[in-house]
Amino acid sequence: MKAQKETLLVALGLTIGMVVGCASDKSGKEVRISLAQLSPPARATLEKMTTGGTIDKIDREVERGKVVYDAEATVGGKHVEYLIADSNGELLGTENEIEFSQLPEAVRAAAQKYFGAASGLKAMKGVEYGETHYEIEGPKNGKTVEVTFDPLGKRGK
Repeated sequence: MKAQKETLLVALGLTIGMVVGCASDKSGKEVRISLAQLSPPARATLEKMTTGGTIDKIDREVERGKVVYDAEATVGGKHVEYLIADSNGELLGTENEIEFSQLPEAVRAAAQKYFGAASGLKAMKGVEYGETHYEIEGPKNGKTVEVTFDPLGKRGK
């Protein structure tokens, strides 16, 4: 009886995982998942990248027609993000915290113009699909907002 219950629970878990996975494929929206729900190649990559750190959250989504995982973690006391392919575990992108002073001059100037000041801003440098971008988070009109710039200081998506 115990073995039947365990088999039923495993089958139920797999069914739920497939339903959630299919829902994200059709809608294109992010779906929060656990480490156990990653494909084996993607899980191996994420575990390697976060050795000694903690995985904060993982989202499954479809980008450019392919299933990918967007994982956020804390490694070495810093926030990092990874974009990993489901099919083969390829690391498609990373985002790392950087100091505001490390931003290219054009990005610093654009961020200061957008936010009205440089104080209180957090910066991330990202490289996804071979393209570099910078995400700046800070206060604007009483809210915390995030804006993306390319390396020349042009606003992104």
